[in-house]
Amino acid sequence: MVLENPEPVTRPAPPIEATLGWLGIAFATVYLASVYVKTPILRPGLTVGDLIDAATPLVLVYLYARVVRALRVGSPGHRQDSPRILHFGRMLLTTGGLALVLGHGMHVAANSIHDAITRTRVPDPFGLVNWWDERVSHTIIDSSKVVICTALTLLEPRSHAYSEAAPGESRTVLLMTGAVCYGFIYFAAGVEGQTVPLLLPFCTAYLVWALTRGRPWGPVRRFFGVGAAVSILLFAIWGVSHRGFPEFSAVGMIPHGGP
Repeated sequence: MVLENPEPVTRPAPPIEATLGWLGIAFATVYLASVYVKTPILRPGLTVGDLIDAATPLVLVYLYARVVRALRVGSPGHRQDSPRILHFGRMLLTTGGLALVLGHGMHVAANSIHDAITRTRVPDPFGLVNWWDERVSHTIIDSSKVVICTALTLLEPRSHAYSEAAPGESRTVLLMTGAVCYGFIYFAAGVEGQTVPLLLPFCTAYLVWALTRGRPWGPVRRFFGVGAAVSILLFAIWGVSHRGFPEFSAVGMIPHGGP
């Protein structure tokens, strides 16, 4: 029997709250594992943490893509009230994704070499390895967080998920758990990567904007707003207790040459 005007078979978009929650949890998992899992593998100087670091952008880009799919921006029947903003938001997403991959590519190579020469007490010529590892790669990676956060926040009010989101209790718990994990890693990356001058002003501005913007609070704004509040609190505690923002590796809390 042939159906008249058959509907296309498509998989439903994933719940936006759950997708954001898993994104935050994945951030914490892969970042911490890349730092602390230093089991040697394959060849001298290479660790399991290095392989996790290499896989990190693939995992995160995949989850970011699921968030975008869950937002369903530009789905058929959705009112396209701001095509320029939609185009700009998508351009920011592409730029942020490329920066995330590029930064981690730099980091996994430079950090692995940095760890190896530190263990073998080989001088770093001109400080070049340290510069690529601790400065350039971290700045690019953390800039991608700012760009992607801006893009998703910009796109959310123009999505189906913004008007339809009605999370149940379990989804809310998952969203908040992911947001706390994301806020912790945002703070940790800023301190260890010495990108506090970039990340702290941005999360402060984001939280102020989120609190003064009014309702409704969409899932994206809740996720990044709670993450911003958590990171600001942690930045304040660390900054006051250490009279500044020394790296975790400098005070012996993680292996030297961490994230």
